[in-house]
Amino acid sequence: MDIAGKVFVVTGGASGLGEGTARMLAREGGRVVVADLQEEAGRKVAADIGGVFVRCDVSQEADARAAVAAALKLGKLVGLVNCAGI
Repeated sequence: MDIAGKVFVVTGGASGLGEGTARMLAREGGRVVVADLQEEAGRKVAADIGGVFVRCDVSQEADARAAVAAALKLGKLVGLVNCAGI
């Protein structure tokens, strides 16, 4: 898959597998929305990769809609990687 220039949402993107995925997508030229409950860590990851942070509890529809809306501001949303959860 050609990642460059494409938009992705990564839930759980503030740490662990989600953070690694967000960093890889950005490194390959993707535009990334880091969606997570961990605000401080999520903002740091987003700043590091040139992405956008959205506070998101994936069990709440309004939060999920906010993450998608943030992604659509970056361009056509082509992917979601779900790494949220304990």
